[in-house]
Amino acid sequence: MDIEEMYDQLVDNPAVRKDKIDARKLLEKLAVLRSESGYPYIMFEGNVNAEHANGHVSKVKFSNLCSEVLQASQVSEYTDYGEEDEIGLDISCNLGSLNVANVMKNGDFETIVKLSVDALTRVSETSNIKNAPAVARANREMRSIGLGAMNLHGYLAQNGIAYESEEARDFANVFFALVNYWSLVRSMELAKETGSTFEGFEGSTYADGSYFDKYIAEDFRPKTEKVAKLFEGVEIPKRIDWVRLEVNVMLHGLYHSYRLAIAPTGSISYVQSATASVMPIMERIEERTYGNSKTYYPMPGLSPQNWFFYKEAYDMDMFKVVDMIATIQQHVDQGISFTLFLKDTMTTRDLNRIDLYAHHRGIKTLYYARTKDTGQDSCLSCVV
Repeated sequence: MDIEEMYDQLVDNPAVRKDKIDARKLLEKLAVLRSESGYPYIMFEGNVNAEHANGHVSKVKFSNLCSEVLQASQVSEYTDYGEEDEIGLDISCNLGSLNVANVMKNGDFETIVKLSVDALTRVSETSNIKNAPAVARANREMRSIGLGAMNLHGYLAQNGIAYESEEARDFANVFFALVNYWSLVRSMELAKETGSTFEGFEGSTYADGSYFDKYIAEDFRPKTEKVAKLFEGVEIPKRIDWVRLEVNVMLHGLYHSYRLAIAPTGSISYVQSATASVMPIMERIEERTYGNSKTYYPMPGLSPQNWFFYKEAYDMDMFKVVDMIATIQQHVDQGISFTLFLKDTMTTRDLNRIDLYAHHRGIKTLYYARTKDTGQDSCLSCVV
């Protein structure tokens, strides 16, 4: 049942028992719960499905736990012994992340993104999950992958750019437009090479070209001098390049139904000496306890010169963080694992305002709402 389509009918039907709920009070209860526990996570279904390129397959009804994987699904029907089951589509998380700093140091977006897409495609094609037939079918027919990124704040800080600034959003806009472009190119090339598109490509917004409208109407090249300098020597697609890509995709199709999703990278970022995902840092020097020992992780490249550019998330304006994630989200076909960072002095009204602003800006999902106890506030960097 689609609640949006059926809502008025259910309200008007006297045979359906119902209780009235004050929407504002419900929001307040959710805010109290999230400030106390961090849960529940939120998916703005309208935002998700408004930008869903494969809405003809099905609506996106839910996300994965970390809230970045947003895909169509179909319910399976399992019958009695001896009868044939109707296998639907379940969701597979074939995820990987680019290190923003490493990509920028290399500068060859085309090679890096194409290799990343190939690696994740290999995972999708070779996963042996026959005991989960609906997932196996999705891997076989939909070929979804989720290429993401980490170390955004780290790269910005080491280049003297404040995370909340216009320059930071300008950088993210260009970077993720590039990742989107080359992932589309590689998916189109694979479809052309194999003579095969994902199941249902013909009904997608890729097939009719409407997906590309914003890239043809708007220039996604650097708008600030500092960001333009960072991208010197990098081939940035012009509008005409997007037009050519649109034509090729409509002609040859795409191999993958989904390509991009930004995971939280809470652990693997340490291995990469990177900041987690595209979120701001929680502490300049993080303390982690393993067994009976403590380990201290200074942020990558932390120095007196970039100290203040490594502003901690709890001290940031969350509305500007929403603006950053919204900037990135327009280039990501799935979702972004988006954590809110709150102080315990904030009220439920403050959290409601952030939630509503996030919805207004097109954010698809909200992950944890982390609350900092300001009564226990201390400067860890001063005691290490």
